[in-house]
Amino acid sequence: MTDFLKLAKNGFKLYGLGQRVPLFVLWLLTNRCNIRCVYCNIPYREYKELDTKRSLEVLDEMAEAGTVRVGMYGGEPLVRKDIYALVKRAKENGLITHLYTNGALVERNLDTIKQLDGVFISLDGPEEIHDKYRGKGTFQEAMRAIEVCSKYVPVFIMTVLTNENKSSIQYISDLSSRYGALVNYQPVLQVPSLSTDVTDYKLSHEDLKECIEKILELKNKNPRIALSKTYLKRMLNREPNLQKKGHQLGIVKCWNGTASCQIDADGSVHSCLHINDTEKALNLEENNFKEA
Repeated sequence: MTDFLKLAKNGFKLYGLGQRVPLFVLWLLTNRCNIRCVYCNIPYREYKELDTKRSLEVLDEMAEAGTVRVGMYGGEPLVRKDIYALVKRAKENGLITHLYTNGALVERNLDTIKQLDGVFISLDGPEEIHDKYRGKGTFQEAMRAIEVCSKYVPVFIMTVLTNENKSSIQYISDLSSRYGALVNYQPVLQVPSLSTDVTDYKLSHEDLKECIEKILELKNKNPRIALSKTYLKRMLNREPNLQKKGHQLGIVKCWNGTASCQIDADGSVHSCLHINDTEKALNLEENNFKEA
């Protein structure tokens, strides 16, 4: 079945029949990581993770449950010695497979990279800024990864926006054009157990509006910015404290727990990563993915 037909079939179950279908799954494959970013707490969590055998079974179960896309992240997913086998099984099951990486281990994992439908590489600005957040030498590793990966698969540059790198929006946009990569800007967020205390890095409401205005301006010239004008305009006009049930940030319908979910490193299945510390979750060590 083609990706389109699979999506259409399961979309009907979701929209037409009101059934829950895990179309999109984010899988935190491991808490282990080869670098230490200032706003990330993941490497300091317990290193428990599903073994290869169970992980392969879970990918089979995802396909049976109707999953269309899986995003593999960490930590650093490329530290797993079985990452090639996991990506291979995902593709054998017809899953659109993306991987999120800091880029440092890309060249020694090219056989894995070449199987992917896309790779997301973290880059927060010029060398001085990026290395300040993610460690000395990480900028050059990320740039090399963008250059290498763009020869084989679509590349997405992922930029975490803070009060210190907001002036780098233009720089990242220019890079995306140079390498033919898509780019996504994400304001730094406080996520339970996954992030450190990001208070010192958060954008003020005024700074966030300025960032969105700049991204909108660039969007008119650079179609590789992977944020829609509709979304950006809604973000620009939203009230900072606005909350609306069933919506992210009060402006976008939330499909977590209905059409998407997250698997934590230990195998716990959560509807949303933002409530991973409070939600009672079933674990894939004892449960089938569809049941969880």
